[in-house]
Amino acid sequence: MPEIIVCIKHVYDETDLRIDRVNNRIDFEGAKTKISDDDKNAIEEAVRIKEKHGGSVTVLSLGGAEARKSIKEALAMGCDKGRLLVDPVFDGSDAIRTAYVLSLAVKKIGKFDLVITASGSTDIYSGIVGPSLAEFLKIPLITFVTKISELSSNKITAERTLEEGLVETVECDLPAVVSISREINQPRFPTLLQIMSAGKKEILEWNSQSLGAELSLVGKTGSKIQVEALNVPKSARKRIIFEGSPEDTASKLADALLKEGIEVK
Repeated sequence: MPEIIVCIKHVYDETDLRIDRVNNRIDFEGAKTKISDDDKNAIEEAVRIKEKHGGSVTVLSLGGAEARKSIKEALAMGCDKGRLLVDPVFDGSDAIRTAYVLSLAVKKIGKFDLVITASGSTDIYSGIVGPSLAEFLKIPLITFVTKISELSSNKITAERTLEEGLVETVECDLPAVVSISREINQPRFPTLLQIMSAGKKEILEWNSQSLGAELSLVGKTGSKIQVEALNVPKSARKRIIFEGSPEDTASKLADALLKEGIEVK
């Protein structure tokens, strides 16, 4: 029976963000937060494996105290235990340092067969965390998985989608890290009973000390990537109004598009 760890990220809801045109930046104030969309596919796949093969699923997340909301949602979807990695020194960690902290938590959990992540998060989508996590753990990695075909006590067989729609079948030993694509499944919606039951499931909080993290390797100090600025693309409408009959306005519009270098067919 496989022991599965699924990694999730608590992010801002991109549909709730506003643009501050005066200061040319994204306004996060008051924006709602949620589980990164693709992480729900990772949770769903982990739970489906548990339902088919048995075992248990531990959900793991690095973030502030507000990330407990996402962990509780994952528990309602079928995960069994939650682990929240929260410490002010983790703030500002880039993707590689996030993977480092997650790897320490995976080692602290101990026995595991499979670590499942999304291919990327909806806020950054660097695609680095899964591969970096596998490197820190020194175990095999399969990326962009669209189907887990077989899972035994010591091997996993999965299909991954390549460019131009090609599909590659990969087999590797367990334990392994698998990063999945959203095409792999359709996440479930937890019932009211499952949401209520999630409140009774275990959530432990671990800080840098309990993980044995090297403080020089986490947060802004240890991160190799520093965000200097977030710039909003500027766009302006030409606000050209064509008057006349439908035939005249259509002809004027076509002429205007041709002048802009747009081919009209």
